[in-house]
Amino acid sequence: MRKILAVCALVLLVGCATQEKTQYTAPSVVGVKTSIEKLKPHITTPAGNEAIKDVIFAVNTYQTQVDKQSKDLAKAQNDADYWHEKQIKALKELWTWRLIALSGILCVVVYIGLKTAWTFRP
Repeated sequence: MRKILAVCALVLLVGCATQEKTQYTAPSVVGVKTSIEKLKPHITTPAGNEAIKDVIFAVNTYQTQVDKQSKDLAKAQNDADYWHEKQIKALKELWTWRLIALSGILCVVVYIGLKTAWTFRP
């Protein structure tokens, strides 16, 4: 008996684990940009300067795409959280009305039982 009580107490004390919400962190291009800036003084040919400009343009394009994807992801996460909360609220309301209906039916059954003199014999 003590073991059963100990297991029940342990289950009640431990509870349920919740998953932590983690925010997505987009990759950064700061390291690439600083490396390009360090490389610029060492380029002396016009073709090298053109190549550096192309690399800088590609990095900037990548950064704008990452920023756009990060904004879209954040919006999707916020929308998912919003709709999840609405679903939880709707389920609570649904179960409230179900309990009200069940208790009403139970009251009618008890009332009919008392009026028709049902007797409960042990």
